[in-house]
Amino acid sequence: MSSQSSTDQTMAKLPKRFRPLMAGKMQAIVHFVLTGAEGSDWTLTISNGSCSVSPGSSDHPDATVTMSAADFVGINTGAVYAPDIFWSGQIDIQGDVEIVISLAPIFGWQ
Repeated sequence: MSSQSSTDQTMAKLPKRFRPLMAGKMQAIVHFVLTGAEGSDWTLTISNGSCSVSPGSSDHPDATVTMSAADFVGINTGAVYAPDIFWSGQIDIQGDVEIVISLAPIFGWQ
């Protein structure tokens, strides 16, 4: 059994799910604060038509998203509908909300 959490595995898959045509010329740094049993901090960087993720936080993110690790994994597997948890207040977004909303088509989230 792997010691890597499902949160880590989900984050590692984001660059493969990245759709550069959907991102266009976006330049963004998003800090994810994932809470709960498999919680951790991650930084997502979109720049020059590519995407990278790294553990930890960024000094100057464009947006910070706080949500449960379980909901984040669920959004990425299709088990959770992102707008439902957004409108129910289960996601806290600080900074540029438009950047966060634009991530859905870039990563194929429903």
